[in-house]
Amino acid sequence: MGRRRALSMADPADDLLTGNPGDPDPGGIDPEDVEFLVLGELAVRSRGRLVPLPGPSVRALLSALLLTPGDIVGEDRLLTLAWGADRGSRRALQCAATRLRTWLRTAVGPDARLEHAGSGYRLAVPAGSVDVGRFRALVAAHARTDDPERGLALLAGALREWRGPVLGGRPEPVAADPAVRELEQARIDCAGALADLALRLGRPGAALAPVADAAAGAPYDEPLQARLIRLLAACGRNAAALRQVERVRRRLADELGVPPSREVLDAHAAALDGHGELAPVPRQLPATLCDFTGRRDELAVLCASLGSGRDRCGPLLLVIHGTAGVGKTALAVHVAHRAAARFEDGQLYAVLRGPGSRPVDPAEVLAAFLRTLGVADARIPRSLHERSSLFRSRAAGRRILLLLDDAMDDAQLHPLIPGTPGCAVLVTGRAPLAGLTGARTLRLDAPPRADALTLLGRAAGREGVTADPAAADIVRMCGRLPLAVRIAGTRLARRPGASPARLAERLRPEHRRMDELAVRGIAVRPRLHENYRDLDPAHRRAFRLLGLLRTATFPEWAASAALGTGPDAARAHLEALADAALLDPLGEDAAGQVRYGMPGLLALHARELALAAERPRTREAALRSAYGGWLHRAELAARAPGPAPWAAAWFEAEDEALATVVEQAAAHGLHDLGERLADVMHGRRRIGVAQRVRAD
Repeated sequence: MGRRRALSMADPADDLLTGNPGDPDPGGIDPEDVEFLVLGELAVRSRGRLVPLPGPSVRALLSALLLTPGDIVGEDRLLTLAWGADRGSRRALQCAATRLRTWLRTAVGPDARLEHAGSGYRLAVPAGSVDVGRFRALVAAHARTDDPERGLALLAGALREWRGPVLGGRPEPVAADPAVRELEQARIDCAGALADLALRLGRPGAALAPVADAAAGAPYDEPLQARLIRLLAACGRNAAALRQVERVRRRLADELGVPPSREVLDAHAAALDGHGELAPVPRQLPATLCDFTGRRDELAVLCASLGSGRDRCGPLLLVIHGTAGVGKTALAVHVAHRAAARFEDGQLYAVLRGPGSRPVDPAEVLAAFLRTLGVADARIPRSLHERSSLFRSRAAGRRILLLLDDAMDDAQLHPLIPGTPGCAVLVTGRAPLAGLTGARTLRLDAPPRADALTLLGRAAGREGVTADPAAADIVRMCGRLPLAVRIAGTRLARRPGASPARLAERLRPEHRRMDELAVRGIAVRPRLHENYRDLDPAHRRAFRLLGLLRTATFPEWAASAALGTGPDAARAHLEALADAALLDPLGEDAAGQVRYGMPGLLALHARELALAAERPRTREAALRSAYGGWLHRAELAARAPGPAPWAAAWFEAEDEALATVVEQAAAHGLHDLGERLADVMHGRRRIGVAQRVRAD
């Protein structure tokens, strides 16, 4: 019975996310067993394969019995259906029945049996094995449900059982049988109910295909044709709606000599707005980058989230956060395009950060969304609260994807979030936006080295770039930040004769690197500065001073020492900088210390700011205090008696940082501090060698 049966009773809201509305299980059989199909050309499947049909008289008898599966069909009716006006003898009917039993046993198996009952015959088949039975069960389930979304899924599932006219539109006498006419009318009624429900829920895309199929099979049913016109209009397919109106008008005039009914004319009028145009379904997503690279794990997580709607009582909220230039928007747009087909009622897009980092007023965004959804300017309320309420009403029952780019804070987002489960909201921002209840967050960091190299090659647009050893240096000096890597690649693309080695040489001096990472009005420095500009003055100062440390990572106590504050105040600064995506929170190290990291280009920008804003003695005091803290702790750990586990763990956690401190202490004239720390490290290594020799 294939895919339909396998869907079972899945949550319709969940199934609609993946485009497969759930069917109720009429019960009984495994999809690998047997399936009889009469809603279209007669077909029989056994274990997923088509079974060759019997001869004409036996096939006619089988068709007649399948129209009312499980019911006793009288011999007189069977004779009429199978042989028509010729009405074969009862002896012929008995012979056909015998051949049908043989065919069922050999071609289908024990799941189907022909039984003689009184003055008729009955085809005993597993429950749910006949498409007619499944169609009726789905329609009946719709009549029992009070859930509109579930009802929509049930009706759509019922219509998907149809592949064409009953028994392929066979000529008389089968076509004239009341059971056939009743089935065809039931299909029309089901399609009409589906269209009405989809329009009421604002979900025209969920009904368009099955209703169009049903309307094609009932070309003179004007109420159904009118509903198809309304669905096409609601889906924004104005040209198709107008063509359908013209087809109906011409068919009625040419073949019946009558004008269209009031229903068709009203549907035509309702499809048109004041300018004689149809309101389109919004498709506002920006173009995806053709050189989008990597992010396989992140794509998998986000696409899986957008494809799962089980047990949701509200809209799906996804937040991608990270520092400027890390590729949040590129990833979000790429994911949104992948998921767009699941949100057939439209995709809305808005940028929430204006010029100069000014937050865009959510009332302005709502006004734009409402216009897009067909609300005239005169009907758009003035207050933010009323606009938000109207937007939620317009979005209710629809499947709309919102992409809200570069959000500033939770308060800006709350009025923009729909209230019903059919919608999804994909947000990008620098902060994690923890105030969005129920949101799933994804922190986006710089991509792995291999992906950054691939991006460099694609942006450069020429072969061999990534094979050049200098390409790895370029990626490293860009901190693997996608914005910086893309700019570097664009610079190589603009100068076909320029080598990666030449660009690497230009990037190597730190004082010139930010100036080099700019092209065509796009630059790294101003993008990173937006994060900094949003901070309050105390946090800005903390960012500047922490950038002076130059260690890849540092513990909380080192930040406290550099900032000249107590642990609690330092922790507040660190958390604020992490929320602004200016620091990476790394958790506890081997020694139990909470660590943070400042990515390379952010640290470089912090040092530029410190050189411009801090006095030399302030900068030296911060370094001496932090580096002195490393020296003090190193001396304590080195003097620990015996093989102290805590000392070994501390040296392991700080090994890379200690090497950097020795180097930077010398570079900044803190020779006494650097020499003492170098002696501690040298002695530590001698002790380590001696301990290993004794252990051997």
